[in-house]
Amino acid sequence: MSNVSVQPMQWKPVEDISSVSPFSPEDAECFRELRDVLQKYDALDRFGISLIHRHFDISEDEEMMEYTDHENRILVVKPVKKSEIDWNFTTITNWRLTEGAEVAVVGCTCARNSNGHLGYHRGT
Repeated sequence: MSNVSVQPMQWKPVEDISSVSPFSPEDAECFRELRDVLQKYDALDRFGISLIHRHFDISEDEEMMEYTDHENRILVVKPVKKSEIDWNFTTITNWRLTEGAEVAVVGCTCARNSNGHLGYHRGT
C-alpha cells in the first residue's frame, strides 16, 4: 500500500477565483469517472470535489482554517498562523492532489473542540 503524505497548500500558484473556469458540460465525464472511483472505494459519502481557487494570498506561515458557529449557522474560513493551530483539534477538510508523487496537499482544515463537535463557539 502506498503512503499519502500531506503538505500545506501553497496558495500563490493557485488561481484567483476570477481566473478559474467554472464547471462546464465538458467536465461531466471527468466527474463521472471520479464518482466511479469514489464509489469503488465506498467513499461517495466521505469525499467530494471542490474548485481549487483563492480569493487572496496567505503567508507561508499560515493555513486556511474553517470555524463554525453551529447555533447561528455560520461558517468562516480565514488564515491562521500555523504556530497557533492545535492539530489535535483540527480535521483536514480539503486536499489538492498533485501530479507525480502521491502527495495530498492540505487545502483547508476545520477547527473542532474536545467534544468532537466541529467548530469553536468562541470569538474568531
